[in-house]
Amino acid sequence: MVKLSNAVGQYRNANASADGIAVSAGEYSDVGIYTVSAPALQPLASAGAFNADFQWETSVGLPDHINDHLGGTLRGNPVLPHGPNSPGTVRWQLDAGVEIAPTRGVITFSFLDSAHATGIYNNPNQGFTEQFGFSPFSQAQRVAGRTAIQNWDDLIAPTFQEVNGSGGADIVLANTTTGPAQAWAYYPYDYGRANYKHLMSDAWIATPSANGSNGQLLPGQYGLQTLNHELGHSLGLSHPGAYNFGDDQDGDGQPDPITYDGDAFYFQDSNQFSIMSYFDSFETGAQNIDWNVMRFLYPSTPMVDDVFVIQQKYGADLTTRTGDTVYGFNSTADVTNEAMKFRPGEMATIFTIWDAKGNDTLDLSGYATDSVIDLREGAYSSAGGWGAYDASLIGVAPTLALINANNTAAGMGPRSASLFQTYFQGTEGVNEGLSWKAITGTGDKLLMEQNIGIAYGAIIENAVGGSGNDRINGNQADNSFTGNGGADTFILARYDGVVPVTTGGTKTVVDTSTDTITDFLSGVDKLDLSSFAGVTLANVNWDSATDTLRVDTDHDGIFNETNDAVFIVHGSDIVAGDYIFAT
Repeated sequence: MVKLSNAVGQYRNANASADGIAVSAGEYSDVGIYTVSAPALQPLASAGAFNADFQWETSVGLPDHINDHLGGTLRGNPVLPHGPNSPGTVRWQLDAGVEIAPTRGVITFSFLDSAHATGIYNNPNQGFTEQFGFSPFSQAQRVAGRTAIQNWDDLIAPTFQEVNGSGGADIVLANTTTGPAQAWAYYPYDYGRANYKHLMSDAWIATPSANGSNGQLLPGQYGLQTLNHELGHSLGLSHPGAYNFGDDQDGDGQPDPITYDGDAFYFQDSNQFSIMSYFDSFETGAQNIDWNVMRFLYPSTPMVDDVFVIQQKYGADLTTRTGDTVYGFNSTADVTNEAMKFRPGEMATIFTIWDAKGNDTLDLSGYATDSVIDLREGAYSSAGGWGAYDASLIGVAPTLALINANNTAAGMGPRSASLFQTYFQGTEGVNEGLSWKAITGTGDKLLMEQNIGIAYGAIIENAVGGSGNDRINGNQADNSFTGNGGADTFILARYDGVVPVTTGGTKTVVDTSTDTITDFLSGVDKLDLSSFAGVTLANVNWDSATDTLRVDTDHDGIFNETNDAVFIVHGSDIVAGDYIFAT
């Protein structure tokens, strides 16, 4: 596969990355846009074997992690490492090889104020004519545009600054009335090609009157995902593979179908890992439908691989949330991104956490459904699902009436009977008659899966579960775990290993931490020690006077050694039946 570059001709002769509707992306029928025929759409019945191999929600032991599969293949595609910008790495797939040169550490952006662009935009030799038509962003689009800019500003060392819309900004955003189906953008200015200076890094969105999804701008919706994606191009990120809207390799005058099976070169080419992908999260084992409101969700922020690559290009922002930050429920004031602030009854979101410093917490206490919390760098947690805010619905088959009651409570409009059919039973002529439940392989629990990522370099110390049966594991820091209600499993482990770093290369993690469980309930909760090979009941020592659990990891029968793994367990005294050991 040829890596996308900024060579003239990759995206028309003006180097535009023209994004249309991803062929297997979500549901557009309620906004007047329909998915292109996608012959490769299949139910992930094969997900039985696939998800068994790549699934965080294992019954015992440490949840699976993408780093566990490096060098192997999943779903027939290689699992690429991160690392520096060299062939065979995630960065090589995502880096277009150019970036904006900030002026004194500042990247400027503006919203075009005029109804018609001038100069190079109307020069047919540069790929533009007046037929494309231009219009300014609405006020709602500007608010969403600033949110998308802030998403990237939180990640990288340069600061973004809004300037007036008369031109001259590093990034200009505007609507086009008759452009591509969704949006397009330009890579940053290539100093070897001065004639492109006034269009490099600009982003153009199909006006909502032509494409209704661009009027849906709240977290989880496709319009905000579009803005995030196009700004990624503006900053120098490419699509992960050699595909682009409008590709016509067979010469029939129609855009070629673009599918994960046919076009993904490596496993992580999906929205789960990168918002620059054309492929939905379910292609890589995630589940991105909030069944409470029956809506297909899109990432609200750049995802784990985007964060890694953009920080390699521009440096990491070490001022982003440096205090003791709480994400999710009970969020602290420094969490201004609505996607990361949870409230009872609202639609779920998909996002990645970048956090520079502090003693931080992921709080899922408001969920009644089972959660999986994974605090490791590069890992994903699973939060939310059918009955997330009403435990009485868990195990009850969804009905349109229940779903629409949830939509009303969330302040959203009703769903139709035809959409209910498409999501749960399938509709003839739509997605080859397959239901979204079958395509995504979501199972009967209808849970969100792998929807909250932790960026490499972000250390989140604490986890708070909800009233479901949660599985919680930490990282190399001193972690604090609170399970709250339900029968919770606390995974106790050491997190030694090698982790990629955004400055290039890797770091070696040596875990000498002491993790604390705040509310262990004997006979209900479990302590999973199966990450310690060969450890049995004879290799654990529980001191009820100090609430200290020691694990004799070298099996020599001697405790109080420096190589013991030590945990503090508050709550009930531990008995033999509370442990899970490796089989």
